[in-house]
Amino acid sequence: MTRAEFAAARARTARRSIPELIGLLESEDLRTRFVAEMCLRDATDT
Repeated sequence: MTRAEFAAARARTARRSIPELIGLLESEDLRTRFVAEMCLRDATDT
C-alpha cells in the first residue's frame, strides 16, 4: 500500500460512525482493522 492509498483509505474510513468503526475491528483483513483502529482513536481522542 502506498502512502497515497493509505491516506485515501484512512480518509474514507474516518467518515464512518464510531459503531461502524468498532464493527470494522472484527474484520479478517489486517489493513482494515489497522485503519479502523487509527480512525477510532482519532474519533475518540485516545
